[in-house]
Amino acid sequence: MARMFLLVILAIIFCGLVLSIFFRSSYLFHKLHSFHPEISLLLVVHNQAPIIEAVIRELLVFYHDSQRSFELVIYDDASTDETPEILKRLSRRHNFTLLCSQEPGNYAAMDEGFAACGGKAIHYFLLTERVGLRTVTSLARCLSRGERIPDYGVAYNGVMSGATVN
Repeated sequence: MARMFLLVILAIIFCGLVLSIFFRSSYLFHKLHSFHPEISLLLVVHNQAPIIEAVIRELLVFYHDSQRSFELVIYDDASTDETPEILKRLSRRHNFTLLCSQEPGNYAAMDEGFAACGGKAIHYFLLTERVGLRTVTSLARCLSRGERIPDYGVAYNGVMSGATVN
């Protein structure tokens, strides 16, 4: 009887170890326990109350189902409409980092947004009245899959402190 009990206990321990090894090597474990996500999506917003909730929900649903680990960092550039309240409400329900500026266009403070990103790659979106929900989510999907983005370009003029250009 004692021998049978010992065999059952050993079998349970063995199964637990096998499952633990399998789970730890699985994609799900790495996605859930990734301290440095593959992708950081930095979304800079200003007065986007009409669409911001839909944008965030769409991005979170997409990235939840994505094969890559990610983080969402939202930087509110001193919005004067309901955007800050919407973002605060959503940040209590969903897992994303929210940073708020008190002065609009404070680019030095945006370093805080980039500093908050822990991903291996940072995708930066400036959400303006010309950029809609479909554009942001389409671009984010392409970037997360490593695809090229046709008919889009990136223009930047300036220097970030601490940046190194090779």
